[in-house]
Amino acid sequence: MRVHAFDEYPFHQHPAPFTMPATSDAKYNDGYWFAFYAADWYFVTVLRLHPNVNAIDGASAVTHGDRQHCVRFSRALRPDAAELAVGALRLEILEPMRRVRLVLGDNPGGARFDVVFEAQSPPFVEARYQHHKYGAIVNDTIRYTQLSRVTGSAGLGDVEVEVDRWHGMRDHSWGVRSSMGPPTRIGGVERTRGEEDRRAFRLWVPFEAGDHWGFFHTHEDRAGTTLDFEGRLDYEDGRSVELRAVRHALEYEPGTHRPVGGSFELEGEDGETRAYTLRASGPPADVQGLGYYGGWSDGGSAGLYRGPERVEHDIYEIGGRNGLPGPPHVPEKRRLGPTEYPCFLTGPDGGEGMAHVEHHIFGPYEPYGFA
Repeated sequence: MRVHAFDEYPFHQHPAPFTMPATSDAKYNDGYWFAFYAADWYFVTVLRLHPNVNAIDGASAVTHGDRQHCVRFSRALRPDAAELAVGALRLEILEPMRRVRLVLGDNPGGARFDVVFEAQSPPFVEARYQHHKYGAIVNDTIRYTQLSRVTGSAGLGDVEVEVDRWHGMRDHSWGVRSSMGPPTRIGGVERTRGEEDRRAFRLWVPFEAGDHWGFFHTHEDRAGTTLDFEGRLDYEDGRSVELRAVRHALEYEPGTHRPVGGSFELEGEDGETRAYTLRASGPPADVQGLGYYGGWSDGGSAGLYRGPERVEHDIYEIGGRNGLPGPPHVPEKRRLGPTEYPCFLTGPDGGEGMAHVEHHIFGPYEPYGFA
């Protein structure tokens, strides 16, 4: 058993070093999602620790010119469990909740960057999400999300890009996630209504618009009935407004689930409803290229032990004109397609900004006619 620098602090939650979680669930993980974006450039990165399978993995993708360039890294977590780095990817926490540095060095995927995320708003802490299946807990997570401005440098191949206060966001989540870690099978003969997953529509949006920053997320069932919603607006003058509902009118590329624009209205607890419009700012991103949902070349997802070190990469079209896009090694019937969309945004009174729109359609969804 090893101790690390973090163990000097008196904040332990159970009688073990910080690098050993209180649960032995192999699907327990802790990590980050980052995105920074401008017109026709979209960089997304993940870094996640899986202590109960002794692995840390990370990945980065850039979408530009209708192509997605991906690189994935994995290594044994221990003995360097306190090192937030894997392969050419490294995270430095400069000021907690204020400034972090994210670096992607030379790698076979072709993209690179060295940027600092500077927080623009307080973090939004989402409600804890817990989901049961046949009486077992299969998801138990919490997340906070923070709007940022991003500064530094980036590149793709021979192209160099100055990142001068680009829009960005980051989140940090931890807990048990059924989509990560080694495959497990939990069977049964009957599920209670509370165990049913009725989600058919997901919208998760951190954004900046003129004089304020906002975040909201919602799930709806196939009929468009709201299953959950939460959000908040934070203003430059220090005001905050809790949100209680969203009404959306998204526009899709014909024949796809891919939004290209639209609008939404946010109802605040102050009694005011604020209207926003969206317009795609460039190509979206596909999270399977980051290793989610069976995106690794071995058919597995994030959170598997893949040996002392592993690196792999892909480049593929993200537009979907030749079928559903995804890593070449993922069979089309298993591809998820794009789920992350950078957008220009116009808010109330014409305030301009950008939004990171995470959007999924899970099967039939009647309000937009998806069968």
